[in-house]
Amino acid sequence: MLRYKPALRSLVVSKEHSMLPNEMFIHPLRQMAVLLQKIQQHDADLLDAVLTSEQFPLWQQAQTAIGFSLRACCPLSDKEVPVFTKPTPVWLDLQQQLQLSLDFLSLLTAKDFRGWQQKRIETKAGFAELDLVGEQFLYLYALPNFYFHYGMVYAIARAQQVPLSKGDFDGWHQYPAGFSFLR
Repeated sequence: MLRYKPALRSLVVSKEHSMLPNEMFIHPLRQMAVLLQKIQQHDADLLDAVLTSEQFPLWQQAQTAIGFSLRACCPLSDKEVPVFTKPTPVWLDLQQQLQLSLDFLSLLTAKDFRGWQQKRIETKAGFAELDLVGEQFLYLYALPNFYFHYGMVYAIARAQQVPLSKGDFDGWHQYPAGFSFLR
């Protein structure tokens, strides 16, 4: 069993410019709702689609990303991680999991996260046991894992020819219909 315990060092530029952990997940989760809706409208049979045979299907990638938002914020706010998942969901279940998670995260306040940056978090990453402080846990573990699984949802959909753009993923970029950098 691997054990990783990095040196302590602050990752936040300044307290005035930092966001609360829950705020870092709310925007991308809202975008995931848009993404999932577009995927479902294009082809409702894509829940079980995979990028490769050794990877989880789209539904499980989405569930894992959504779950990581809670797995990140709950330990940092001293809350129990709620379970909003279904074993093998349909589209409605994913939408409900997403909405319940957004509702939960939206209720967390600065008071809930008091001292989160230095809170010690012990968790597992695969077979590795991690011992991190809050900033490391959020910035070096939880956010990358969230975006990995969220990115897999996007990648699976694109591999299945769902017409999505970078703007569908991040909610910021805008391109005209049919635009391509390669044409």
